This record gives sequence, C-alpha cells and structure tokens, in this order.
Amino acid sequence: MIRHSFKAIFILFLLLLPLKIFSQSSEYLKVNSFTNKENYSSDNDTIKIALGISIKEHYHINSFKVEDPTLIKTEISGTSDKFKLANIYFPADKKLKFEFSETELNVYEGDIIVGLTFLNSEKTDNGFYYIPFKFTYQACDDKVCYPPKTLTDSVKIKIDSENLSKSEINSDVFKKINFSNPSVIANSNSESENSNTKLTENKRSDSPETDENQVSDWIREKGLFVTLLLIFLGGLALNLTPCVYPLIPITVSFFGAQGMASKSQSILMGVFYALGMSVTYSALGVFAALTGSLLGNALQNPIVIIFIASILLALGLSMFGLFEIRVPQSLATMGNKNRSGYFGSLLMGLTVGFIAAPCIGPFVLSLLVYVGKLGNPLTGFIFFFVLSMGLGLPYIFLAASSSSISKLPRSGEWMEGVKIIFGLILFGMTLYTLLPLIPKDIFKYLFPAFIILSGLYLLFIDKKGITAVFYTKIKKFIAILAIIMGIWMLKPQSETGSVKWNMLTSVDEITKSINTENKPVMIDFYADWCAQCKELDEYTYTNPDIVSLSESLNNIKIDLTKENESITNKYNIKGLPVVIFLNSKGEEIKELRVTGFLKPDEFKKKIYILLKNKIIIN
Repeated sequence: MIRHSFKAIFILFLLLLPLKIFSQSSEYLKVNSFTNKENYSSDNDTIKIALGISIKEHYHINSFKVEDPTLIKTEISGTSDKFKLANIYFPADKKLKFEFSETELNVYEGDIIVGLTFLNSEKTDNGFYYIPFKFTYQACDDKVCYPPKTLTDSVKIKIDSENLSKSEINSDVFKKINFSNPSVIANSNSESENSNTKLTENKRSDSPETDENQVSDWIREKGLFVTLLLIFLGGLALNLTPCVYPLIPITVSFFGAQGMASKSQSILMGVFYALGMSVTYSALGVFAALTGSLLGNALQNPIVIIFIASILLALGLSMFGLFEIRVPQSLATMGNKNRSGYFGSLLMGLTVGFIAAPCIGPFVLSLLVYVGKLGNPLTGFIFFFVLSMGLGLPYIFLAASSSSISKLPRSGEWMEGVKIIFGLILFGMTLYTLLPLIPKDIFKYLFPAFIILSGLYLLFIDKKGITAVFYTKIKKFIAILAIIMGIWMLKPQSETGSVKWNMLTSVDEITKSINTENKPVMIDFYADWCAQCKELDEYTYTNPDIVSLSESLNNIKIDLTKENESITNKYNIKGLPVVIFLNSKGEEIKELRVTGFLKPDEFKKKIYILLKNKIIIN
C-alpha cells in the first residue's frame, strides 16, 4: 500500500514537472517561479521566467521605484556563468497613503507577477541547468516596517537544441507581463560579489540619501510643482553666471544675422535654440537616471569626493584670476559662420549647453545626484528639460528683439566683481562637498566661519567693480547677509530642540544604564531604512512638551539598521519603529508600547499616564 502511495506521488510530480513551477516563501509573501518553455536552444536563446509573488494580507512591499530614498525598494538580481539576466519587467504599482507618511507611496500588495529575461552568454551543452536569483524586499503594514529580507532560489531549465519546444507553457501567467517595456535594463558588467550581477532599478544608489542633496527635501516638503518651478528659476538665474552672460551678445548677433522676415519666425528661431540646449541637459538627466548607482556609489568614495572638490576648487581659483576659462574662439565666433535656419539655431543651442558647463556644474551636480539616486529616466528627463528651458527662455525673447543688444549692460568691471562672488560660492561648494570627510564637530564651526570671512572679504578687501554703483550696493548687501547668516549658524542650538538620547548597542549596556540611572526608561528602536522612525524624530521628539517630559526619563536609542538578534529577541521587536517604556527596575509597561508613528498629542498621553500613576517608582 505504501509503495503504491509513493508511486502515485511520483507520477503526480512528473505530471506537474512540465509546468516548471518552483516555490519559495517567507512570513510576509510567497514567490513561485515559472518558465515559458519546456526546453531552450543551446545558443542565443531568450529564456523568460515569471515570478508570481503573493503578498500576504495586511502587508505591502515597496515598489521597485521609490520617491522617498529612506525606503528600501524591491530588487531582483541573478546571473550565472552561462546565463545573464538581461531585463526585468515589473508590473504597475499602487499609490497608497499610510499613517506614517505625508504623501502617497509606491507599493505592491496582493498578487503580482514580475518578468525576467535571461540570455545564453555562450554556447551551452544540452542538459539541465539552474539559474539562481535573489529577491530583496521590505515588508510593511499600516503602522510599522519590518527588516529587509532576501529570498534566494533558482529556476531549473532544460537545454535541448534537438527537441525544441514548439509551443509555450504557462501562457496564462506570461500573458500578464508586458515584455515590450522593461523596467530595468541589466548592466553587462558583472560584479565580483558571489559571482552575481546585482541589478537595481535603473541603477540608483542603495544607501539612504543624506542631507547633502537638497533637491529631495524640496520635493518632500514643497511638492513636485514647486520643485520644478525652483529648477526652472535656477536655470533662468544661470544666465547671469560669468560663463553664460558673455555669450548673450554673441547669440543675439547670431539671431540678427538670420534676417528673419517676421516676429513669429524670430520667436520660433529662439524656441529651436532653447530646444537645442534642452537636448544636452535632458540627455544628461536620462543618463544620470540610467546609471544612477554608478553616480551614487562613486559619490560615496573618498577619492571621488576629493576629485569633485578639487574641480570645484579649481573653478573657484579661476574666478579669482589664477587662470582663465575661455570660450573657445571657434565656438565664440559660430554666430558669424553660415549656420542659418532652424537647424543652425538648434545647433547653436546645443553648443551653448556645453560651453555653459564650467559655471553651472555645481547646480547641475546636485540635480544629477538626486536623479541618479531616484533612478527614473522620465524624472531625469523632466527635471533637466525644465532646467534647460529656464536657461533658454531669455533667448526666445532675445531672438524676437535681437536689435536690442545695445541695451544690455556691458560685461565690464562689474563682471569681474561677479566672478569674485561666484568664486567664493565655489569655495563654499568645495567645503560642503568635503562634508563626509570632515568631522561634524569641526564642520559645524568651519563652514559658518568661512561664510563670515567671505562676507568680510567682500565688504572690506575686494575692490573689483567698485566704480559700478548698482553692483557695489548689491555686493554690500550680499556681504552683510553672509555675515549675519554665518553668525546665526554658529548660534548654539536650543537645548529643548529635541529629545536627548543615550545611543546604546547591546543588552548589557541597556541593563547597566537602567541600573545606573535609576529612572524611568524610554527606548526608541530605529533603523536607517525606517521611514516612520524619521517621522518620529522630526515631528514627535521635537515637540516641546515631549522634550520637557523626556528630561524625567532615561532616554535610550537603539540602532537596528543591522540585525541585532540579542536585542530584538530580548524586547520582542518584530518591526520598526517601536518605542517601549520601562519602570526603573527595567520592567516593560506593555500597555504603553508604541508601534509605528504616533503623533505628539497621543505620545504625550503615554508619558503622562506613566508619570501620573507613578508606575516608574520603586
């Protein structure tokens, strides 16, 4: 009887084998993998694999693209010596609003299907092979997020060139995947780690974004529309930089030489000129998005940081006259060459985009960093297109009134003064670029001191442009503003600005702190990848009442960015954020435990209850 049962199970396995279904699961989701054929050719065949992901009820995972860099996005990687992952096809995500977030987040929930395509890297012998893959994700519920997880599995395929499959299998699964539009295009260069090539969505940096890039703060705080407006105005302001301003008369003379018959033709000529500039910068934005991890990872390398700082320093020194960046004569005289018509205008705009690079580099660099980390080519295109439109807008009006060149202020002595101001700004950018390499305790005094000294230099030492009355007034205003700003930055932060924490790393340290302080205890468990943790830091722990109440507590903060089983097991931490309250003996008051983001008013109630009932007293 037992023998017949095993035989029946074995026959059932053989019947299911052609479906090529393989399964892997965790406490939050289950992953099934499917192949589209029974067997594949040994040479240059495309192997399609579908991952059916079933996310358990009440949970969601982040999308493969995230706008908040503190969130851990969904990633898939995989390769072998014989099969290289070519493309990944993610389904459309959902935008949902959660209690811990002010904006909607891109997430997946329920059942989704992800497509993968692999290519033979070389002629492969007939036989069975296993293609490994890794599925990395972060699961969250409505209140807390859980540590990132990675499922590792492999898909078994058969290479048989003599008996190729004439029809596809699992068609009901594969028809739900749009293989004409890849979400991720694989990098052909493999990494050494575990002999696998790690693929990220359009190559964005995996590290949480720091405050060195203000563009992400604009979007999070002001919204996309305001951000685009600021980028546009930034592009418009770039026309006043020393590298761009002298090109305006050359450009206007180019328009004047065209001899347009009507005002509409002149405006259209200016539009083509602006579009030419947009080609340069839009292509740059798309490139940054597609190779974002290269930019992101490189910008964390001390050697690269020093290299970029050196470039900014050199540009600053050039503004002070140590050497001069000149517009190439062949380019500066392009307006006199026979480049007529709309194509000539487009070409002129394209050229100016490259000429302007020395002056607009720092501004563009911050935008490149953000776009690269975000990894969305469409966003990269839009941001840099808007930037170039701001840069090119004046030329549309100048094309329509090319005869008005004489009305422009001549770039004389006052422009030399502008160079000094931009040189100081570049020196400041140099210092700010070196921030990751300078101890924070030193930088918080060094940077404000530089701003103050820059203001004093402009006010009492720099004599450039002194004959230009209007410029001199502007320079004095900037100098005084810099001095005030530097002094304000040196002002000590208010002692009641936020809750003061003891940063501990082990159970023994926590126990020792509890016994030593003999005070009620508040323990905040956080991680760098926890968006709700940052919400607590920004909104709850800065509330004046909570700051005041916290002075009666032993405030402990535990970093769980890296797994710490002894602490998570001791305090039963499943997801983050979690805040627990203990009495002075180290016993948790379980009814006061906080899971997820809690607004200040609700958080205060828990501390009030703790103090009012004297739970913390021995």
